[in-house]
Order: sequence, then structure tokens, then C-alpha cells
Amino acid sequence: MEESQPFLASSPPERVQQQQETHTPEYHAIDIRNKNNNTLDIASDSDSEQEIIGPTTVSSSSSSSSSNTPSYYTPKNRILRRRIQMSLSVISQLGVLSFFGTLASVIFKAPWAYPYSWHPICMGLYGFVATEAILILQPIERASDRKTAATIHGYLQSLALIFSLIGFVAIYENKELKQKQHFHTNHAFFGCTAVFIFFFQVLFGVVIAYLPRRIFNWIGYARVVRIHRVAGYISIASLWATLWLGTLTNWMKRNFDHEWIFALALGMIAVGLVGQITPSRLYLSSKRVPTNSHLS
Repeated sequence: MEESQPFLASSPPERVQQQQETHTPEYHAIDIRNKNNNTLDIASDSDSEQEIIGPTTVSSSSSSSSSNTPSYYTPKNRILRRRIQMSLSVISQLGVLSFFGTLASVIFKAPWAYPYSWHPICMGLYGFVATEAILILQPIERASDRKTAATIHGYLQSLALIFSLIGFVAIYENKELKQKQHFHTNHAFFGCTAVFIFFFQVLFGVVIAYLPRRIFNWIGYARVVRIHRVAGYISIASLWATLWLGTLTNWMKRNFDHEWIFALALGMIAVGLVGQITPSRLYLSSKRVPTNSHLS
């Protein structure tokens, strides 16, 4: 009488086949933008929209896969990062209020001169609104909140563009009336550059927000969003360089002699903004992200 084969005596190829059947391809993404090209646009957190290509294979043993996850993605580190971002946002807001509060007091006390006085008023509003539009996007966790913040961001940037154009026309007309040379100072050069970049940046944002996403299939929608974000950092940097140079002009020195207040406020804004720029926010190409269950 032949003895029955024990269960553990099954051939190795059969066990391998059974293990392979337990693996199922799965997309770890929030929004599937293009199924034909197998290209996915995802946003795992508020850092950036990420893009992965093709399906990923998720193992049934989550314990072994989670051990390979970088410590950067652990829930504890994410909570710490959120707290740091909130602190940096508070520092930025205090700097913004200090800078533009001081500027408003200087404008209020300075003698009115048409049309020049409209230049510091409108450019100050331009800087304030544009900076707030950047800050409103930073410490956001939920996808619904990000969508609302993106809408407010677009409206604020459009308003800032109107202020910038009015301020530009005011200083141009003032130069014409006094028959002075245009764009011969560092402040004028940086100001013209800032308005130029900001104009096309707002147009770029309108295209991203309102045109169908399928027109970006050739480059990837997530990558377009990252390009827009990096261009925004360049735009805000040129804007604040212009505002700082504006505090060193003869008009400001005649009406206010405490430039250190502007310098301190500008330093707070720089720390708050630059501190929230992570490498993923500057990454312009596609990348893969961990597909563990606790990250999805």
C-alpha cells in the first residue's frame, strides 16, 4: 500500500506558481488620466503631483515590503513635517504683515504725487496678494482642500496681475511726464523682469486650469504642474528682489530711514517660503513612489 505524499512534498515549481498567482497588478493612484498610455497622475500628499508609468505589483506580504520603505515616508515623519510647514507658514505670514504694514505706513505719511504715488501702492498690493497666493498652497493635506486652495490661488494671482500692470503704467507715465530715462536702475530692471515673468506665469496657470488635460499627454500633466510651480518660485523671487530694491530708492529714503525693518521682514518671508521647498517640488521629470499600503 503506497503512502500518501505529505503536503510539504509538493514540487518547487508548483509553489512558485501558487505564489505568483497571489500577486495582482494594482494601480496606486488617485486619478487615472490616461489609460491608453498607462500614465497616471497621482498626488500622495501635498508635496507634489507625481507620475508613474505602468502597473505596479503588490506583494501579499506587506510586512516584507514595508521594511524597505524609506523612513521619510513613515507616518511619524509626515506629522513632524506638517508641523514644521505650519511653523514656517506662520513665520512667513508675520514677515508679510511686517513688510507691507510698514510700507503702508510710509505711503500714508508720504506726500501725494500723481501718478507716482500709485506705483508703490499698486506694487505693494501686487507683492502682498501674490505672496499670499503662494502661501495658501503650502500646508495642505486633503485633496478637497487642495482643489479649493488652487482655485483661490488662481483668483489671487489674477488680482495681483492687475495690480502689477497698474503699478507699471503709473511709473511709466511718471517717467514720461518728467522726461526721465526708463529702466536704468536695478530696481527698474528687476521690476520689469518680475512683471514680465508674472504675466506669462498667470497665463500658464490659466492654460493648466481650464484647458483639457489630454493636450498635455505628450509631456505629462503632472510634469506640467511641476514646471508651473518652479516658474512660480522664480517669479516670486524676482518680485521680492524688486521689493527689496524698492526700499533702497531715494523716495523711500526721504520718507523712511529704518531699512532694517524691511530686511528683517524679508528674511522671515524667505525662511518661511524657502523652508517649504522640498526636492519633490523641484523635480521636473517622472518618478516612481513607494506603493505600500500605508502610503496609498
